[in-house]
Amino acid sequence: MTVPWESPETGAAGAYREIKRRIVNLEYQPGEKLSEARLVAELPFGRSPIRSALGQLRSEGWIDVSPQSGSFVKALTDRDIRDITALRVMLEMHCARVGAVGMSEGELAKLRAAFGALGPSAAQGDVEAFIDVDTRLHMALYRSTDNRMIAGILLDLRDKVQWIRRACAVSSERVQEGFSELEQIFRALLARNPDAAAARMRTHIESSAAFCRMVDHAVGRRAKGPAGVSG
Repeated sequence: MTVPWESPETGAAGAYREIKRRIVNLEYQPGEKLSEARLVAELPFGRSPIRSALGQLRSEGWIDVSPQSGSFVKALTDRDIRDITALRVMLEMHCARVGAVGMSEGELAKLRAAFGALGPSAAQGDVEAFIDVDTRLHMALYRSTDNRMIAGILLDLRDKVQWIRRACAVSSERVQEGFSELEQIFRALLARNPDAAAARMRTHIESSAAFCRMVDHAVGRRAKGPAGVSG
């Protein structure tokens, strides 16, 4: 009897999405072992889809493999933070400049509503409220570029960004600072000031990276797999 999750097309994709979701949300911690047997027991997918999903996650830098010990959630490294930060600064400053000039009044109105609804909680240090408004702002900027390649690259980075935030044990103080940075970006967009929007975006991205490096060099120093696995 064939069940939906046994399909090689939908099964591997479904297994990939679920394992990645658990990694991003820290249900699977950096350095934690992810054996095929364990995942088959925990998830509604067969061994073949899970093996394919692990291969894709490895190619994207979410999983490390030790020949002697198996697959592990990749531990965060200084190199990860540096590389992601450099790419985000370059592309998101461009998005901020374009958005300040070309973002529609409708998009700005949606952002104004998001800041109004989520802002009070984010300003008090609520991590999930901050991530929500942060995501809405960045997604609006990606759309405003009308450039599928740039948007695609940045969308692929979003999960890594949110994973890094959670893995770095973001404090309420950092959430408050980060939300203030978002407000400054938004004010620059409202003022249609591309240089200010780009500068505020750079400050926001670099401040987030600096915080992660400060917190015990993030999870890469707290939770590693076996020797050599953390990269």
